[in-house]
Amino acid sequence: MKTLSKALLISGLIATSGITQPADAAGNCTTCGGYFYTAISYINNNGITNYQYMSVGPFSDQDSCWQAVNDDYGNNDNWLPFEGSPKCVWRYETNYEAYDDIIEDWNTVSNPTNPGVIVDKEAIAKIVELREVYRMKEYEAQLHSVITDPNHDEDEDNHVKR
Repeated sequence: MKTLSKALLISGLIATSGITQPADAAGNCTTCGGYFYTAISYINNNGITNYQYMSVGPFSDQDSCWQAVNDDYGNNDNWLPFEGSPKCVWRYETNYEAYDDIIEDWNTVSNPTNPGVIVDKEAIAKIVELREVYRMKEYEAQLHSVITDPNHDEDEDNHVKR
């Protein structure tokens, strides 16, 4: 019994020590988050410059992210690190969808001559809250079903939920 108690205590201490590590130490956890930067591509469409954005990452550590940023400056693929946002910033996985929404908004709504704006932690929290209020995960799941299964019966899904 003492051996079992000691093993449980040691297991608990190991688990607790993993939880209290800083976020950037979670690089080995593929579902915990990672470092990202935003890239931009300039497209000249008959004299009008259009911008397209994308998130690049996740990277497990800041050094790997910065290496990718430096590589992006010199690879001539028409994508460059976006100077209007911070580089190699930690994003928690729970915020990935909010950042995707921001990039989508920048790509579809932003004035083609006005690059996207920096979004701070408060804005990310508000976007996450909006996604919950409007039940975006459910919407996206239904949207995926409609796109991948043309014979999808939405009424059947709604009947199951009620």
